[in-house]
Amino acid sequence: MKKNFKKITGRYGAIMLLSIISASALLAEGAEVPKDAGVNVEKSNESATGYRVTFRYYNNDVEKVEIKGGFQFYHDRDDHVYCGGMNLEEGEAVEDYYVAPEDWQKGENLVHVGDEGYIADMTYNEEDDVWEYSVDLPGGYYLYVYNLYADKNDAKNVEATSDPANPPICNELGANQTRSQFYVPYEAEKQDEADDWTWCTPADEETARGILEGFTYKGADGTDMNGEIYLPAGYDPDREEPYKVLYLSHGGGGDEGDWFYQGHAGNIVDRLTALGECEPFVMVTMNNAVFPSGGWWIEWDDQKYIDNIMNYLLPYVEENYNVSSEASCRAFAGLSSGAVVTGNLLIQETDAFKYYGLFSCSATYAWPKLDDYSTFKNANIYLSGGWADYCLNNKDNYGSDEDVMVESFAEKLDESGLTYNNGNGIEIVPGSHDWFNWPQVLRDYVSTTLWK
Repeated sequence: MKKNFKKITGRYGAIMLLSIISASALLAEGAEVPKDAGVNVEKSNESATGYRVTFRYYNNDVEKVEIKGGFQFYHDRDDHVYCGGMNLEEGEAVEDYYVAPEDWQKGENLVHVGDEGYIADMTYNEEDDVWEYSVDLPGGYYLYVYNLYADKNDAKNVEATSDPANPPICNELGANQTRSQFYVPYEAEKQDEADDWTWCTPADEETARGILEGFTYKGADGTDMNGEIYLPAGYDPDREEPYKVLYLSHGGGGDEGDWFYQGHAGNIVDRLTALGECEPFVMVTMNNAVFPSGGWWIEWDDQKYIDNIMNYLLPYVEENYNVSSEASCRAFAGLSSGAVVTGNLLIQETDAFKYYGLFSCSATYAWPKLDDYSTFKNANIYLSGGWADYCLNNKDNYGSDEDVMVESFAEKLDESGLTYNNGNGIEIVPGSHDWFNWPQVLRDYVSTTLWK
């Protein structure tokens, strides 16, 4: 098959591990990061969770350093945090019902909320000339940054930076990952079943891990555009039957790297494939933010990105990889603004894909008023959101023309006589509008709906 693309190739699991354990980045040219810098996840008998996480950051040019990460929790299905606090009484705040990591306890039905919602001061160790912070955390992948204050009393001038000893790893084509990441293993004796996130770690057997490649293609505006593609373990470019393909869109502020580097999409699918819960298939991500609408920063021009997807991205992928061009073997899914992309494709390109996954958003505002909705009967539609996800519902916009919330879109589909989630209702998972939510959703989508 034709191979004329620039690519960055590697065994998927190996790439993911690099983003967690790398400790050789340079603070400045010629200056190595101290060996004890970065994040250390250590098994601890004294820890309530079984693991203590310690951060060490070297920087003596600032007066204050904060660590900002997804270290807080809420009680699962707590109505106070539903849809980001939709049901709160006047004077209450959703933050009142969050649980700090030091208050985490096994058996309390605690789940993650907000992948960057927790902020804590780091302590300056004068003897070692290093900023430090330690916390006990249950299992899962965590994202974090450091907030730097040149003046500790000036809260308006704060610089956020990833950990130089644990830099974000992504492709070399321009994908912009800005947060560092680490993984805490599951400890059954001290943690709850919900804390077992092994399902999004690299497959145990290296032969069960797919390959991730970066590629460039000529886009609708005539420029080179970047994408990433996941090829399943054992991918055969000459297989007689082309592979089915899932196209995945990022959300506002993201790009083609998000699903693989923050969402662990390749690891999730590797494990599901190894378990026999799905057949081997290809995943492709793109950057839709290169087509801004001129409005709010997360708004994209739907006519431009649809043209790009249908007339440039899909033909390129189908020419260069052994994937199907049949609608029955194509799927498109996205999160947040990427779910709006999915909804617009559902409405405007109904016959291009069989499967449409809308995660944490919808396209209610664009849903047509028709006498006959039979044209959508063959579309397999999937809706999801996190319990604490502000895109699940909205008490101010609910039912308005601007509404893009999941539950209101489900109502539109009900009114139109259309089935979604195979008739099982919206999939609501523990989490917020974040990367604790979307990996769970992808796992459910692939194992229960995709290609089923």
